[in-house]
Amino acid sequence: MPRPALAAIVVAALLALGVAAVVVLGGDDGAPPLRAATYPELRAAPATLGRDQEGEPVQVPRAGRPAIVTFLFANCPDVCPLVGQEISQALELAGPAADGIDVVAISVDPDGDTRASVRNYLKVHRLEGRMRYIVGTRADLAPMWAAWSVTAQPGGDVTKSVHTARVVLIDAQGRQVASYPGGIPFSPEDLAADIRTLTGG
Repeated sequence: MPRPALAAIVVAALLALGVAAVVVLGGDDGAPPLRAATYPELRAAPATLGRDQEGEPVQVPRAGRPAIVTFLFANCPDVCPLVGQEISQALELAGPAADGIDVVAISVDPDGDTRASVRNYLKVHRLEGRMRYIVGTRADLAPMWAAWSVTAQPGGDVTKSVHTARVVLIDAQGRQVASYPGGIPFSPEDLAADIRTLTGG
């Protein structure tokens, strides 16, 4: 029996019993239910390779590993500290599930994001050993910004850098499934729940 016909019979039976029912039909794209704003269509995450604050290679996404990807600059006076704090709190709240997700920041300030400034940012926000922060020259980073559809305009006064503030969630299949707008405060509890969902924890 076709699904719409079967659903109609189920709804009619429930209504006959005085039970309110909501039936959602449609294709299953395999995306997990998340609290972040989901995308209308799942998109492959750009294959991103870089070097972190220790000079070690970073790859995102990695096969079979969900990820959080965000875009920061260490000397930011407002949005980036908030994003760091929210991610740090979410990782704490997620408990053991936090070990199952990669957390990667991509610099939007190639001049100001020195390894020393990035290390300090990670220390201040209790993200040491928990977040990999990709740094590099403009030539290194600009292709990443383009691939992720990120606007980055670091200039002489990095405290006024204009950039896209977004926290993107990647599932274990390497797909962009949802995001939080980094410029608006979001709930660490919501992100923690999404981490548990993405990791199966």
